[in-house]
Amino acid sequence: MRILRRYFLREFIKYFAIVLFTLTAISIIAEFFDKATEFYSKKPPLSLIVQYLLLQAPRVMLYALPFASLFSVLITVGIASKWKETIVIKASGGSTKKLFSCFLVVGVILTLSALFLGETVVPAATRKASWVRKVRILRESPKILHSRQALWLKGTDGSLIRIDGFIEDENRILKTSIFSFNPSFGLRKRIEANEAEWINGAWNLKDVKVFDFQNDTTLKYDSYISTSLEEPKVFREEMKKPKEMNFMELYTYYSRLERAGFKNLKYSVRLYEKLAYPTINFVMIFIGLALVLNSRPGGGIKAAGLGIIVSVLYWLLYSISISLGNTGILQPWLAPWISPLVFGIAGCIMYFQIKE
Repeated sequence: MRILRRYFLREFIKYFAIVLFTLTAISIIAEFFDKATEFYSKKPPLSLIVQYLLLQAPRVMLYALPFASLFSVLITVGIASKWKETIVIKASGGSTKKLFSCFLVVGVILTLSALFLGETVVPAATRKASWVRKVRILRESPKILHSRQALWLKGTDGSLIRIDGFIEDENRILKTSIFSFNPSFGLRKRIEANEAEWINGAWNLKDVKVFDFQNDTTLKYDSYISTSLEEPKVFREEMKKPKEMNFMELYTYYSRLERAGFKNLKYSVRLYEKLAYPTINFVMIFIGLALVLNSRPGGGIKAAGLGIIVSVLYWLLYSISISLGNTGILQPWLAPWISPLVFGIAGCIMYFQIKE
């Protein structure tokens, strides 16, 4: 039994590497053609293009892992079933469930690996890829500096601005500090606002205090129009995206929004998605194993067909549940777990129906 396990694991790893490489390569090629206009207009060195595309690879691989797992287990066990190897195992008194249970251990390992990659390599590589594209390829200067507790940027009038966060859906920014300096870089004025909203082409600051150090005065305003801040478009382009943050970074930013009284459902869903998505690797191997051991012998082609059907159904349910979470119909913590739970339960039912 141990020799057979090693044999099938080797076959699984072989197909897994082929499928994962193929899916990653297709995605990278698609990314190249998607950005081809930018590459052609800016004519960056080939090394920069290659660097940008390679930095996209970890994120692509993270999303391709579940489907590589599914196709690999379907093809490995499907071919064994086609050549009657599973029948021989049963005829000799062996258990196919026990033999192929090693794939479930592989599923756990892949889940933990995906969780590790999603928290370390993927966010860092995605941030670097975004920087290479904007700064090195498009030759745009970064306008926002990200720190752990705030965002810093240079105002249109040369002032220094600190904001706690940006609410994309509402064109609103959180607690804002604007520091204005004289030519000798002495602090001339400081403006503190609890929040600001983009109205009629300008930022309307609310609950404002203006500290004028030249005249030694402090003034308070319920509303104050500022021309120092850039348009909301800059924040949308420069803000870190959820895919560029790991769980703790996203949790810290979301907590900052929540403390300020704002709840961004999309960020909340993405937060729980970072924990739910890696489990898809185990679910895919589990349901793939249950499907192929309950099916009639059909070989690799039939297995690939089953994989495509399962993948489409999974992504359909996953996309719908995430959309319902983003709109508030489903609880944000529940939305990313719907698909793993549904397919996991279906896999359990089919797994216990496998005939020995």
